[in-house]
Amino acid sequence: MITQIAAAITQGRVSRISQRLPLYFLHPDPEQPFLSRGDSGQGNRNNLETIFMKHSSSHLTVPCLVTVPDLNVTLHAYPLPLDMREITWDNKRGWSIPRWVIDSLPLLYSVSCGATLGGKEFDSAAYLIHVTGSQVYDVKLFPVDPVELIAGETLTLNCTALVEFNTGLEIHWSYPGKLTNSCVEMKPYRETLSHATEVASILTIHKVNVSDTGSYSCNVSSTDMTKTQQTQVLVYEKPFISLNYRNGPVVEVTAGQKSFKLQVNVSAFPTPETQWFRDGKKINHRPEFKMKKTKIHLNHALEIRDVCEEDSGQYSVVLKNRAAALEQRLNITLVVNVPPQIREKEVADPSSPYPSGSSQTLTCSAYGLPPPIISWQWRAWSPCVQNSTQNRAKGRNDGMADCQNWQDINPDSGRNDIEALETSAEVMDGRQKIVSRLHIRNASVSVMYKCSAVNKAGEDERLIYFYVTTIPEGFSVDLQPSENQEQEKVSLYCRADNYTYESLQWYRLDPRALRDEHGEPRELDCRSMHLYAETLDSQLSFQESSNSWVLNFTVASLQLQDEGHYVCEAQRRRSGEKQCLFRYIAVKALEAPRYKRSLTNQTVNVTGSLRMECDAEGRPVPRLSWFKDNQPLHQMSGVQLQDSNRTLSIQRVREEDAGLYTCTACNQRGCVNSSAAVRVIGSSDKANVEIVILIGTGVIAVFFWALLILIFCNVKRVSAATAPPPFPRVTAGPIPPPLPPHSCAPNEALIILAALSSPVNRAWEQSSDVPHRHRHFNEARGEAESRTRRTF
Repeated sequence: MITQIAAAITQGRVSRISQRLPLYFLHPDPEQPFLSRGDSGQGNRNNLETIFMKHSSSHLTVPCLVTVPDLNVTLHAYPLPLDMREITWDNKRGWSIPRWVIDSLPLLYSVSCGATLGGKEFDSAAYLIHVTGSQVYDVKLFPVDPVELIAGETLTLNCTALVEFNTGLEIHWSYPGKLTNSCVEMKPYRETLSHATEVASILTIHKVNVSDTGSYSCNVSSTDMTKTQQTQVLVYEKPFISLNYRNGPVVEVTAGQKSFKLQVNVSAFPTPETQWFRDGKKINHRPEFKMKKTKIHLNHALEIRDVCEEDSGQYSVVLKNRAAALEQRLNITLVVNVPPQIREKEVADPSSPYPSGSSQTLTCSAYGLPPPIISWQWRAWSPCVQNSTQNRAKGRNDGMADCQNWQDINPDSGRNDIEALETSAEVMDGRQKIVSRLHIRNASVSVMYKCSAVNKAGEDERLIYFYVTTIPEGFSVDLQPSENQEQEKVSLYCRADNYTYESLQWYRLDPRALRDEHGEPRELDCRSMHLYAETLDSQLSFQESSNSWVLNFTVASLQLQDEGHYVCEAQRRRSGEKQCLFRYIAVKALEAPRYKRSLTNQTVNVTGSLRMECDAEGRPVPRLSWFKDNQPLHQMSGVQLQDSNRTLSIQRVREEDAGLYTCTACNQRGCVNSSAAVRVIGSSDKANVEIVILIGTGVIAVFFWALLILIFCNVKRVSAATAPPPFPRVTAGPIPPPLPPHSCAPNEALIILAALSSPVNRAWEQSSDVPHRHRHFNEARGEAESRTRRTF
């Protein structure tokens, strides 16, 4: 029985017949109630048939076909009986056994049918049950890539199929020389694996020639499906190398690409040895090859990773077939284009405020290869909307706002007074860059400027919010007054530009927050500063003229405990970053007046000088007052109070100037006094004699002075009348100018004499008080001397 089963398995086509029931007509036969399924209608000589069941079948049909429809047929199984609960009978098909009934038996060899007709027992043929597969999981043809050969070599192809267990297969080859080539071998191969069955067929052609070039296919067929794989076989007459440019002798690439391949068109067999050179040096000997920056691929391409400017240069590719003495070389120039990059985008703030009325220079310095072209544009001041979709469409990923309505800049446009627009090539940061400067003579209007740098590799833009403000740096604090003392009114002003800042707030720092628990100075961050500070009640106002906010904090009467650190916090509108400005208020305590040096008694001669200083200090600075003999002393003729009453001076002291002098210093903390006695010695008669002598001396000096003037004038007049007529002569120097006509007038000389003597006489007449005459005389003498200087 086992031998018969094995024979049935090897003939896969039997399973196909066994699964189909033929059409037949019932013809009662009392001698044989069971029909036989032998070949060509003949009975099965061994009385043994095979039923092939697929792994996917849900039922097994035992074809016990009968000639008597109402015949009572029983089912027998060997070696174990079947569970008959779900097994059904059909007189036209036979017994239908569910798959689970068969799988539940540990062993089942065969089944058969039995029946009793006319008192005789009849048995059908015994049916062997054999589980077989039909699925073809995968078909592969090796080698996978197209096969290339030289004429005379051997071609070997392997067609391998992975199929379901016990699957019957047919493998057929199709190839160009199938009908004419006699040097062909095909070897079958079959091996059962743990999960499937592997079936293979190996095609071998010895000494191929050019006519064997073509398509080779492997056709794998089972009872239910067919799969095909094919490959190409190229047979060359002899070895060869063909090398050509793919993109021309000059190749351009953009810096920043993750990967770039220098590719060439190669047609060669057998595969030649590939060597790449850069600037005459072998690539695999260069540092970038060792760092895996470059790689040579099997298709002869040279891959450059993370392309940068330094990768530009002269490259060469050499293909060699040493066995056939073949070699081909090709030179390629690689040009790396660098997109423009504007330096100021990284180092400058695009929205810094600019002082009104100032001169400004806006700079854009860009580097790129080829050198970029820089242009300037402007637009009216207004916010720009972020448009990431358009930016991505333009290939930009810089997060710049997309603004419209730009206008080109020239010396006559740009809203602000444009002084010049200069562009030059300069070396910056070790590279030659294109630098463009926009000189603004007078910043008066807030506008938006944009500089654009463009070359063939890309473009870059810098957006400048040229905001003009009257507040320095856009954010400032001010203390009024700058120096403070107790009981004064103090105001702190925090000013912030409305365009740049918002959310102003005054704080007072807790003195304990300035040091940590170890007594070390604490580094305060503006973001967390409010945790260590007290919020102050302030008054916020908006100034239209300067477009700014002013936050005012006022202390009506400053006290000592108000001294400390005060902080104004403002938040940037664009970034949300908080900025803080600190101001320390130092409070000076009030101090009562005190004298550095007290007044001292003095003794002064008549007509001498008296000087007294009231050196007092205090906070606030005390007010000074002078008293003589307890009577207020004010500035008068001969008595001077200088340096805010700090110094008292008397010229030409008289006897009545003697007495008790007192200086009083007062402020909010009180008053202090300092007194000193002044004693005057000498006689007033001696002073009168001195006055008479002085007056007489002055009169005589004036008289002789006038007399000399008269004599000089008369001599000049006579000389001019008697002099001979002038003759021409040569002079070595300039001719002195003639005297003014009025310088020798006798009447005017008398007038001068009267002018000089009148102040002295008037001083003498007015000084009826003899002791005062010496003071008036000195004043008159000074007046006469000044008149003399003005006259001459």
